[in-house]
Amino acid sequence: MLKKIAKIAGIIILCLFALRIIGGVTGMFAFYSVPSSGDEPNIKTGSYIIITNLKTPKRGDFISYNFNDSLYGNMRYLHRLCGVENDTIEIRNSVLFVNGENFDKHFNLQHTYVLSQAQLDNMKQLSLENFRISEDKFMVFIQDVDAKKYALEKYRFIHSKDKIDQVIKEQYNQNWNKDHFGPLIIPKGKIFVLGDNRDNSQDSRHTGLRDATAIIGVYWKTVY
Repeated sequence: MLKKIAKIAGIIILCLFALRIIGGVTGMFAFYSVPSSGDEPNIKTGSYIIITNLKTPKRGDFISYNFNDSLYGNMRYLHRLCGVENDTIEIRNSVLFVNGENFDKHFNLQHTYVLSQAQLDNMKQLSLENFRISEDKFMVFIQDVDAKKYALEKYRFIHSKDKIDQVIKEQYNQNWNKDHFGPLIIPKGKIFVLGDNRDNSQDSRHTGLRDATAIIGVYWKTVY
């Protein structure tokens, strides 16, 4: 009986291994480990996820794509697809608008807040990542649902409109920054992507538009 169970288990393992190989080669589904926090809080650092090319990418999807970065070379990235050709992209006071409509309201994103020690102590149970910037001030990454729960919206760190981000200026030849960007009309064959961790993501704001043909697949699910 035990031999029969072991044999069946072995067959199942071999089948799963074969499916993984076939899926990876065809792009039907592929497994990836997420190395960065750029898409938190929705995709955690270290998560193991499945990408598939069986789904057609649409706005709001997490997509995997190839991109030749001047710093890291040709690599595979994961970001949320926010704009496609002919869309008008604009970020106003850190909120993304696509074709004039608030795009961010559909998602639980993560932003940076400037909080006091007392405010941090009040949220100890959240174990928030923070950086001290003065004696009693900390920069903290907080997801929208928690910011709303603790009434922290007014403490969000937002650049003023007149602050020029030199990296963005070099990319788009415009006096924009991460919180005041556009309007920008996406040209043919291009896409605009953003990370959900809006203040800690190297995305289309800083490194430019991506080629639509570079899309590998769409996020399907997190394994763990």
